[in-house]
Amino acid sequence: MGSRRTTDSIEMYVKSAGLLLVSAASYYILVFRATNVPIAIGSAVILALALVGIGFNVQHDGNHGGFSKFRWVNQATGFTLDLIGASSYYWKQKHNRNHHTYTNIHKEDADIEVGWFARMCDDHQWYWFHRYQQIYLWFLYSFVHLRYVYSDWLCLFSGTMCGQPMKRPAGADLATFLSGKAIYLCLAFVIPLTQHSLSSVLLGFLAISMMMGIVFSIVFQLAHTVDTVQHPSDKDGGQHAEWVVHQILTTSDFATSSRFLSVALGGLNFQREHHLFPKISHVHYPALARVVKQVCDEHNVKYAETPKLLDALRSHYRFLKLMGLKPDTILDAR
Repeated sequence: MGSRRTTDSIEMYVKSAGLLLVSAASYYILVFRATNVPIAIGSAVILALALVGIGFNVQHDGNHGGFSKFRWVNQATGFTLDLIGASSYYWKQKHNRNHHTYTNIHKEDADIEVGWFARMCDDHQWYWFHRYQQIYLWFLYSFVHLRYVYSDWLCLFSGTMCGQPMKRPAGADLATFLSGKAIYLCLAFVIPLTQHSLSSVLLGFLAISMMMGIVFSIVFQLAHTVDTVQHPSDKDGGQHAEWVVHQILTTSDFATSSRFLSVALGGLNFQREHHLFPKISHVHYPALARVVKQVCDEHNVKYAETPKLLDALRSHYRFLKLMGLKPDTILDAR
């Protein structure tokens, strides 16, 4: 068992180092060596995917405290989120505290409070254009990374997040926030502007940001905003199952039959196990999944799992379509 754990850890460290090296190399080529459009496009695509990989495999475990037993290592790997545009300080508040505690609960889980243009639960206000959200939201997902880039500043100045009071960073946290933003702005704009025109830099920035946004969004949506899990409503009187059961009922594993996706997504396709054991490294999720399913079966707790990616995408589409229906017709559709 000890040998297997060591092997898993080595694989995780090698993967993380590889992602960091690929992102640095592709950034260097894009900024300093791209002499034609094909090279620029190729290096931009590789950079976007490498940065997404860092988000899934490095910062996620780091900010949950699951990358290493050493706190400073977790802090360092967590800071990689700041380097790709989002604040690790606010992400931990939004994700670790709100999302992991109040999964799929209206006004509590910030991940489903994405704005008036999307209806993600029965308690959201319905507008006529929601009838088409299963079509247009796929495009809007591409702006999620850009939203993180500017929304952190809104949180800092307003002291709120998604309408909820949020403690502003102070001391070392504020220094980390500001230094992270400064480094990111230098990497995204200042350095590229020494080599390229403003229009080229803006175009490259938007292209990379949008590629990152759509991948980030879809992966996280497939775990919770699907028609195979529960979405508690205020109409139920605010009563929810105890925390462990609630996590299982509101979270779905997906693409579990794909070894490649499990590695590429940092185990986030085993989202149920991640919610139950957020401080455990993602390399252990497949093994944990077998134990979780066995316990659920023993206690008759229903769990959701979609082994194939395409089926999970269809489930998300069906959910968006259902939520887009006029509220008084949803019961009939169900």
